[in-house]
Amino acid sequence: MTNTTLRVLSYNIYWGGHQQPLERTIEVIGESEADLVGIQENVNREYEDQTPEIAKALGFSYVRHAVLDALEEFGAKGNKLRARWTQQAGQSTLSRHPITAQSPGGSGIQVVLPSGEKVWMFNTHLWHYPYVPYQLLNVDFFEGEAIDPNAHDAEAQAILSARIGHETEINKVLWDIKSILPSGEPVFLTGDFNEPSHLDWTEEAAQAGLYPLKVDYPTSRQVLKAGLKDAFREFYPDPVAVPGFTWPAGIYPDAPDSSVPDPEDRIDFVYFSGANVHVKKVQRLGNVSDNSEISFAEYPSDHRALLAEFELPEN
Repeated sequence: MTNTTLRVLSYNIYWGGHQQPLERTIEVIGESEADLVGIQENVNREYEDQTPEIAKALGFSYVRHAVLDALEEFGAKGNKLRARWTQQAGQSTLSRHPITAQSPGGSGIQVVLPSGEKVWMFNTHLWHYPYVPYQLLNVDFFEGEAIDPNAHDAEAQAILSARIGHETEINKVLWDIKSILPSGEPVFLTGDFNEPSHLDWTEEAAQAGLYPLKVDYPTSRQVLKAGLKDAFREFYPDPVAVPGFTWPAGIYPDAPDSSVPDPEDRIDFVYFSGANVHVKKVQRLGNVSDNSEISFAEYPSDHRALLAEFELPEN
């Protein structure tokens, strides 16, 4: 049996790559040699979608995804700021290979590889607040109230805050994925989750001083419960030896409190499922100064991109 190699990239390009010329963003994607690219924040500050220009430069096909569709998703009162952001600054997925279908919920695409095998690629960008690591540092950031990491119920408070921020969104994406899983076709999920992983914030990692306490983050738990695996932790299982931070990448120009160093975390993910799908390699793309495995002198985003290389059996 021969195998197919597939490279999947998750990349928050930071407001449509506006910090530097768009060519820098295109260069990062091109250097990755990715076959499938999940882009988050695909619009610039003027809410102009940069996906068509990126795809054209790379010779890729693409589909744009809405994050959420209506104010009703957020209750009777709604939230106009959130609705505008989710509708305008959504995500897009790029593919080197033909796109043949979209998932029922619209957050995924089906792609046919040169081998004839069909795979599914999903992409998401979860809401950016409340951001639990900031809450644990008492950093004033939108609606996130401070959480005392020494409180007896600190972990419970952190879990509740993460659920409030992300449960509705991730459930919608996972419903979409679960509708595809019975097909048996390989599934990939990329995204900026704006929430760390329970696989990272372990008791051992907290004791090592990487994090203020253990937190059993709910969103990563839900993704694994749905049947997906975390590509980075499959390849690097020890969160103390290899934390794998993806954010922030170098200087974060929109940091809410410059007096407090931004806590480093792994909030950008590539998840996968499929019989006999194996992780061959995982690399981060970022600044020369931040020890990324693939580095650039002028990196255009506040997130490191995450590249996972998979081996798939050919039918």
